[in-house]
Amino acid sequence: MGNEAGKGLSVNAKTLILILLFVNVGFASKMINKYYAMKEAGYIREKTFHEQLENRVMKAFGSMEDLNKMVNDITRQKEEAEKTAASFQSQDEQLKVANKKLEEAKGTLEEEKARLQKEIWGLEDSLSLAKKTLSNKDLTIQELMNNLDILGKEKAKLKKQLEGHSKTPDEWSLPKQ
Repeated sequence: MGNEAGKGLSVNAKTLILILLFVNVGFASKMINKYYAMKEAGYIREKTFHEQLENRVMKAFGSMEDLNKMVNDITRQKEEAEKTAASFQSQDEQLKVANKKLEEAKGTLEEEKARLQKEIWGLEDSLSLAKKTLSNKDLTIQELMNNLDILGKEKAKLKKQLEGHSKTPDEWSLPKQ
């Protein structure tokens, strides 16, 4: 036994290693064949799908040129839509600035309105006070006019009495009250 260990591996071990090596090589070749088969099937499936898509396009549009025209039109429309979107965005920014200015102007106008309303109320109060004063003066003037009328009547009465007494100086008497 000691001699066999020094010479190398036993025949059984060598046989086992050889069998494992053949199994590994067989398994590897089987997997490689399976990979190529799947790759070819995928290519065939993809090719078939592409052909089916081309057939559908041909049925729908008549030719690949029509499809290309449609693709070009769609691309052009997309570019125009992007330009329009950019335009709308710039207009949106301009509108935001204008809206902000309008809000500021609105605030200023509201302040001016409040100031003018205070001024109007002050003027209304002054007008009301002036009307009261005028009304009071009108009443005073009316009273003075009434008093003047009364004095004018009394003066006329006294004049009559004085004329009556001047005709008859003997009968002087005091005015009746």
